[in-house]
Amino acid sequence: MNRILYACCLFFYWIPVFSQNQASDTGEGVFYTIEEAQKEPLNVKVLILEHQNFDKVPEALSLFVNIEVLSLKGNSLSTLPHFFSSLTHLHDLSLAENIFSAMPEELFKMPALKILNIYGNQLTAIPDHISELKSLYRLNISYNKLVTLPATLFDLKELNTLNVGHNMINTFPEEVCRLTKLHYLYLGHNNISHVAPCVASLVDLSLVDLEFNEKLFILPVHMESMKSLRLLNLKGTKVSRNDVEKLKKALPHTMIDF
Repeated sequence: MNRILYACCLFFYWIPVFSQNQASDTGEGVFYTIEEAQKEPLNVKVLILEHQNFDKVPEALSLFVNIEVLSLKGNSLSTLPHFFSSLTHLHDLSLAENIFSAMPEELFKMPALKILNIYGNQLTAIPDHISELKSLYRLNISYNKLVTLPATLFDLKELNTLNVGHNMINTFPEEVCRLTKLHYLYLGHNNISHVAPCVASLVDLSLVDLEFNEKLFILPVHMESMKSLRLLNLKGTKVSRNDVEKLKKALPHTMIDF
């Protein structure tokens, strides 16, 4: 496998994500400090408060009732204030790289959320009522301390991208096959030992990342029918070279990293 080519393919798959974020981060209504945002509270649409040493969400945030995109990445937050769920227009939220040990209850009162990044925290569990985030399109809960995933997570029918990489998950949940709109699935750097055969029923799935699941020896035969699959990362697994070669023959348009 050409490593450069593989990296390029990953890059191009994520262009739509980066483009969307870039479009949001330029133009009117974008602010980078609380002080500037407070001067025009009703005009705040995008607020980027990254790496500002907050241990609490600023109370002034309650004034920004029209906010749509908020990043609180790289602070020292462990809770959200009660007013947070009143930000009813908020659809893109990053709480990445903070110190949350549990997902804040306020999140589950925000059904308009489409993008939630809460990677790089200290989460040990995902609550069952995550299913209340019915509009969620992209969820990144990687780099936490998760061992299992609740079945209700797979009731999020709009999910396009699910990233649970770099946790301690030991079971590939059968329920993932309920995510019929899923395109990108990241399960790398966990303890997964088998892949649910029903994954082949996800006809839109384009990317599956299973790298460094060192207990994974066998892939289901059904994966040979996944004609929409374009990237399959098996690096650092124990899948046999013979099985990989069979997959390559069955899926000539799929890039397989092994």
